[in-house]
Amino acid sequence: MFLNLYIKSSKVFLAEVTDGLQKMRSEVKNILLRAGIEVIEPVNTAETNVENLMLNADCSMHILGNDNIIDNDSPVYDTPSAIQYRTAKGLTDGNFKMFVWNPSGIINDKNLYINDIRRDINDNTIYSDITSPIVFVEELRAIMNIKPSAKTDAKNYDILFIYNTLDRDSAKEVSNMLADLQTVTELEINAGADTDYNDFIQNQLPLCKLGIIYYDYATDWAPPFAQQVWKQTGGQSASTPLYIAGNSDHADETQLKPLKKIVSYTINEKSIIPLDIKIYYDKITGKTS
Repeated sequence: MFLNLYIKSSKVFLAEVTDGLQKMRSEVKNILLRAGIEVIEPVNTAETNVENLMLNADCSMHILGNDNIIDNDSPVYDTPSAIQYRTAKGLTDGNFKMFVWNPSGIINDKNLYINDIRRDINDNTIYSDITSPIVFVEELRAIMNIKPSAKTDAKNYDILFIYNTLDRDSAKEVSNMLADLQTVTELEINAGADTDYNDFIQNQLPLCKLGIIYYDYATDWAPPFAQQVWKQTGGQSASTPLYIAGNSDHADETQLKPLKKIVSYTINEKSIIPLDIKIYYDKITGKTS
């Protein structure tokens, strides 16, 4: 889908804690499970292959208390909580996220080591001192539900050509034929990917003269997607019009009934669609044959 309704079922590695935090860890685990978040944890505290477990998760959660888990001179540095903290820290160079929580909400003489942790925070490490475990879990879920944006170096093109991964083969054929007539940039939408395409479209579409949403097999995807794009990019006041092109092998006009009054479209044979697009492009740009 396009935007706003993205809910990802995250997997959280719940790290071991020092003795005084066992009750809090159990409470957080129950909250995570009730929130529909999968919890990954070692079978027992002696299990050492924690990196593989973390690689099967999207993030890790580490609960901090009064016992120092990062001081190399501390006798508890090689406890499971310390080992798991170090392991997670080593994974944050990629997409793995690390949530570090100080449930007391304060830093005092008993937990000064937390200042060292805060100074070592990178882009994929999130520190929180929210005192409510429910609010903290909701914060984690909100952060994990943010899709990474599709990367774009927006440039001027005649046409932004958008299609679904399901229709890649036929879409490439149509796009290649269009490229003989106009400058074209493509955007392939993978509806199952953890990617937010909204910024890409909002940045690129105004730099184009026409936006095309092409579909063939993706008949359930294209009409609602087109409507969403139309709304998100300004509707009738948008600077760049949208045009829907459906391959008549699988598309028909009844699918586009909700869009008839707001978006122009063509349902035609694949070989004719580039010509239909060219005619519409010339119409909106004031060109004549």
